[in-house]
Amino acid sequence: MHSEIAAVVGPDRSTAGAPSLAQGAYGVRGNLELLACDRTDGLWVFWFNADLVTDPLETPDVPPGAWSAGLSFASGHRYLDAQIVQSSLGPDHLEVLALDERGALQSWYWSPGLGFQRRAADAATDVSRFTLTHVAGSLDAIVVGRDGGARRLVSDADAPGYPDRTWNTSPAGETDTRSTREDPRVRALIVAAGEVEAQIAPGTARSARSTRNGGTTELTWRDTAGRIRHLGR
Repeated sequence: MHSEIAAVVGPDRSTAGAPSLAQGAYGVRGNLELLACDRTDGLWVFWFNADLVTDPLETPDVPPGAWSAGLSFASGHRYLDAQIVQSSLGPDHLEVLALDERGALQSWYWSPGLGFQRRAADAATDVSRFTLTHVAGSLDAIVVGRDGGARRLVSDADAPGYPDRTWNTSPAGETDTRSTREDPRVRALIVAAGEVEAQIAPGTARSARSTRNGGTTELTWRDTAGRIRHLGR
């Protein structure tokens, strides 16, 4: 198990809600990608340089073992939640679903050169919360509507026209709405790492697996002062 001191991500940025972290594909060892909503307008993405000082320097603006200052995008909307995954398509595009205050679940992707772009078609409307997963280029989202009903939406990797995406309701399996909420086991991991539970903002604790140091559990949360925190275990 790996330990480190909890880092503050984007301390000078005005962010809100639960951060979303994914194992990235860039750099020699694969960086980390972290997404957060701005308090009033747009989204922020931060990236962690997971390379070692002995690796070839590919991101001179972010030293090995450090977080970037952050990039703002998607202005014009206030977002309630947003999630990011590393796609195997593109190659290596990033995929984002972002829930705006109108209930629209916007679909975005990042590609080299062009950066983040919003797709013409949203994944869903009248959404209250959601969760996103990725498998071999396909995206799977559990979506809970404003009426409380849940459904599973799937966007297949082999659908024509990528980077455009088509979302279809999947008839297979039960939708587990618990996966759209905070897992108390993640809070327990953060506390076990030495953090004070009372200082973890409710509903913001998340975990993701990365390839760092042979395999690391990446813990993210927002503290009661409003700062994004990150810790690897």
